[in-house]
Amino acid sequence: VEQLRKVHSSARLKVALPSDLGAALTDGVVLCHLANHVRPRSVPSIHVPSPAVPKLTMAKCRRNVENFLEACRRIGVPQDRLCSVGDVLEGKGGGVYGTLQVLLSLAPPTLSPSLQVQMAGFALFYLSVMSALCAIYVHLAPHV
Repeated sequence: VEQLRKVHSSARLKVALPSDLGAALTDGVVLCHLANHVRPRSVPSIHVPSPAVPKLTMAKCRRNVENFLEACRRIGVPQDRLCSVGDVLEGKGGGVYGTLQVLLSLAPPTLSPSLQVQMAGFALFYLSVMSALCAIYVHLAPHV
C-alpha cells in the first residue's frame, strides 16, 4: 500500500487516493491509471465517474477491472500473480495488492529531475550546434 502511495505521489496519477484505498480500487479507475503509468496507453479506455453520475455502474467497474487485468498480462505480470475480477470488485485486498506489487516491479525506472535537466541541456546544446553547422554549410556551399 505504501509503495502504491509513493508511486501516486511521484507519478501524479489523474485521480486522488483516499484513505480507504481498498474501497477506492473497486471501480478500477485507480488501477487503470496505474497500469498506464507503468506502460502508457496500456489501458486505452477508462470509465470514470463524472459530476453528473458520481458512481460508476457495476458493468463499467467490471470493464475497468477487466481492462486493467488485460493490461497487466500484456505488461508481463504472470498469470499466477493476477488477482481475479471478483477480488477487486469485492474489495479483497490480498490478491489485488499482490498483483500491484508485481506490476510496480515491472515499472521502468523514472528519470531523476537532475537527469531530466541534463538531458534537456544536452538537447539544447545539440540543436544549437546542428543549427550553427547548417547555417555555415548554407553560407559556404556554392550557389547553383
